Amino acid sequence: MDRDLRGLAAGADRAARPAENAPPRRPPHTGPIRWFLFNSACVAASVALMWFAPVVPLPGFLRGPAFITSALAIPLALVLVPALLLRHVTHKKPPKVAIGALTVALTATVVLAVITREAGEERGLEKRGRWTEAVVVDVDNGKTDKCTLRTRDGREISPQMTDGCDPERVEPGDRLRVLYDPKGAVGPFEETEVDLDPGAYKGIIGGLAALIVVTGTWGCVRVSREEK
Repeated sequence: MDRDLRGLAAGADRAARPAENAPPRRPPHTGPIRWFLFNSACVAASVALMWFAPVVPLPGFLRGPAFITSALAIPLALVLVPALLLRHVTHKKPPKVAIGALTVALTATVVLAVITREAGEERGLEKRGRWTEAVVVDVDNGKTDKCTLRTRDGREISPQMTDGCDPERVEPGDRLRVLYDPKGAVGPFEETEVDLDPGAYKGIIGGLAALIVVTGTWGCVRVSREEK
C-alpha cells in the first residue's frame, strides 16, 4: 500500500511540474503534397498571366503589372514563402542542396515568364494581326532600336516596332509591310521577320513548368526536414 501511495505521489509531482520544464514540441511539418500544390499554383498563375495578357488581351495598364508579377513576384514567392513558413526549422548545416533546388526553380520561373509571353504575343498576332504598308516616321537608336510607324491613313501603330528596326537599314520615310495588332497589345513585325508558330513553344513551356514544380517541391520538402 505504501509503495502504491508513493508511486501516485511521484506521478502527481511530475504532472505538477511547470510547462516550461517540459521538452519543446516540434512544430508540424508542411507535407510534400501542400508544397506540390503551392508550386503548381505558382506555375499556373505565371503561365496564365503571360499567355492571356497578349491573347485576350489585358488592358494596357495591366499588362506591365502582369509581367512584373510573373517575372518577379511569383519567382520570389517560390523562395520567400518557404523561408517564412519554415523559419522555425533549424539545421546543423545549411541545406545547400535544397537552396540550389530553389534557386533553379526561381531562375526557371523567370525564363518561363519570358518565353510564355513570346508565345502569347505570337498567338495574339496570329489571332488578330493585320497586314498593312506602314511608313517609318522616326527611328530611335537607343539601347533598344525602335521604329515609330504609321499606317497609310495616318494612324500611329502602337507599340513601336523593335523587331526588324535596324537604323543602318531603316530610316524615316521608308515603307515597310508589317503585321500589327490593332489592339496594341503586341508590337508589329516586318514581313521578313514574321514566323508565327506559338505551338512550337509547348515543349519548352511544359518542360520548364515540370522543372519548376519538381525542384521547387523537393527544395521546400528538404528545407522543412529538421536535421538531428
